[in-house]
Amino acid sequence: MKFIIRVVGILMLTLVYASVAYTQDTLRLTMNEADQIFLKNNLELLAGQLNVSAQKAAEVQAKLYPNPVISGELNAWDPQNQKWLHAGATGQKVLSAEQLIVMGGKRRNEIELARKNTTVASLELEDLLRSLTQQLHTSLYSVYFDNRTLHKFDAQLQLLDTIIAGYEVQAAKGNIAAREVVRLKSVYLNLNNDKTSLLRDLIAEQEKLKQLLRTNATVVLRFDADSLTSFSRLPGRDSLIEAALANRPDRKIAGMSADIAALNIKYQKSLAVPDLTLGGAYDQAGGAFANQINLTLSMGLPLWHRNQGNIRMARVQADKATVLQDISKNAVTAEVASAYDNMQRSLTEYQQSQHMYNSDFREVLNGITDNFLKRNISIVEFVDFFESYNESIAALNRIRKQLALCAEEVNYATAARIYP
Repeated sequence: MKFIIRVVGILMLTLVYASVAYTQDTLRLTMNEADQIFLKNNLELLAGQLNVSAQKAAEVQAKLYPNPVISGELNAWDPQNQKWLHAGATGQKVLSAEQLIVMGGKRRNEIELARKNTTVASLELEDLLRSLTQQLHTSLYSVYFDNRTLHKFDAQLQLLDTIIAGYEVQAAKGNIAAREVVRLKSVYLNLNNDKTSLLRDLIAEQEKLKQLLRTNATVVLRFDADSLTSFSRLPGRDSLIEAALANRPDRKIAGMSADIAALNIKYQKSLAVPDLTLGGAYDQAGGAFANQINLTLSMGLPLWHRNQGNIRMARVQADKATVLQDISKNAVTAEVASAYDNMQRSLTEYQQSQHMYNSDFREVLNGITDNFLKRNISIVEFVDFFESYNESIAALNRIRKQLALCAEEVNYATAARIYP
């Protein structure tokens, strides 16, 4: 009874995945086609692009010059002539205009800071694209190779189902022991459990793909496993590190942050320079002369507030940015070295598997199955080889998938298309 309940549960999960895979539209895409849809539809990239646009708007804002200020003064009550609003030819009024003259290079420094922040926003978008592209490719490869394993499991389960049905008939007639049927069902259940675990992974990866591509369709990668031979080359570790240090957007951001920190020191120093307010004023009757025209100048005196605290903080931030730049270099170097080691190990494993696995595996399985059905070999021998064969198939696809994922890791670590 427990066996039946567990099998029913597994079949339910299988039906869930089947409904996902077959009741919806299916997108069969090459890697390049998936990349194009991703660039067009991904919402995170859209948000990053909007952030760049916002920074460009800030750059425009930094270029704007302060507006002039116009003011006027009109007589409200003339006690001498007993008149309200006496501002005509015999009355009094004052008109003035002022323009703030930004001194010390503040505006120039603000514009340069805005430009560098726009560059940082563009680099952050590039880094986001690099990260999301790796997620996309990882999920596509995972779905492709896990589906290959799943199809093999389905074929094996169908074979076992046929054998078990025949053995149940023979057991009912008393021709074979019931324990042999139970043993075969146990093998079936174990294989189905492996399939269930694989289905969970596939459903999770499909969910990631739907979010990345903004689609409700099931995504299938059009890929030839034989093309993995193009992943067999591995550039030297030093050349990969050199490429990463030159290409990585996060590395460039670290360098740009150091530049911004140095520029911020200049900007904070320029803020200590007082601005000049230049203006002109017309006074009809309130000055020393009638219809007097005056020139006005004003400037703050930097006696106590010379922006000392902000200048000191900017210097500390510049030192910090230099340290973070060194940390970034070390982190990139370590990440590339790790990706290189993983790729080298995966290549070795893949090359060994190519020599070990061939069509003989399937032919031997067919022979073992035929001899088992003819009662030429025992159930122990059949089960032992059957389980070994399934483990080999799963391991082979795992090795192939791992090679593709390690290649993507190298691409991600170097921010370059080392592998197609």
